[in-house]
Amino acid sequence: MSLVLILFVLGALLLLGGAVWLYLQAGDREYEADVKLRLRVTGADDAAIAQGSTAIRNPLLRGVCHLFWRSGSDIRPAGVLRLLLLMALLTLALMVIIGPILAVPLVGVLFFLGYAVLVQQAARRRIRIVEQLPSYLENVIRVLAAGNTLEEALGQAARESPHPIQPLFISIGRQVRLGAPLEQVLSEAGEIQRLRDLKVMALAASINRKYGGSMRGVLKSLIVVIRQRASAAQELRALTAETRLSAFILAGITMFLFGYIYFQNTAYYTNMIADTTGRLLLFGSGAMVGFGFIFLWRMLKSIDEGEA
Repeated sequence: MSLVLILFVLGALLLLGGAVWLYLQAGDREYEADVKLRLRVTGADDAAIAQGSTAIRNPLLRGVCHLFWRSGSDIRPAGVLRLLLLMALLTLALMVIIGPILAVPLVGVLFFLGYAVLVQQAARRRIRIVEQLPSYLENVIRVLAAGNTLEEALGQAARESPHPIQPLFISIGRQVRLGAPLEQVLSEAGEIQRLRDLKVMALAASINRKYGGSMRGVLKSLIVVIRQRASAAQELRALTAETRLSAFILAGITMFLFGYIYFQNTAYYTNMIADTTGRLLLFGSGAMVGFGFIFLWRMLKSIDEGEA
């Protein structure tokens, strides 16, 4: 394939990506304008309007933003969008400089490493939140016993809580003050953070709002369930320690052998790439290694989900 044809294809892909981006931006701007108009009608100030117009309609952008937010980052959707565009431009530049055969695996490895780091940070942050949640709910119960509403109890207990549970419930309280229903905000936060306990709180708040009842009894039961699940999670980690260690060893030994052979005999891979059968074998083995990574990743993730 000639250089002119490669540049033509890359230019067409770039223009297509720009057209899709402009289309999505137009839809997002229309939705944000509608939200801002409704907030101005209610008399909200500029800060409230800025907070209330952050809904994300693009599913890809929303998924990436949720991943960053679960890891504890406060990055805005516009920053995530710029990061995605930068990665796309970097991929195209590498395809022109070193060729698609080396550029695609290199970008794939970098993307996987970045994704793995964010997922690991999100998992650690979720574990800390779950560990702090019983103490936080006990503070909420004490504030409720003093005659405060559930919204006031959540906000007051959040101000006395440590990180990372403090910014989470402060954000929930801010959205409630802007007029969003508490059960909806808790459910959305539980979906973003992947915390089933917040969804249970949302369901309890919804039932309490519609039919009444004691929230303190529900929260006490939730505290007992969280602590029992934490005890079961520790036992699960002890029982699966050998499995997780085997998964890490199997995942690392493949990359170690690849790097060792490449640095010891670089011409080995060069000859394989130059030959048609060698390319098929190389890409086939790379695909099988990739599927193996996915299976091992899912296995480890299923264990972590069982702990949350």
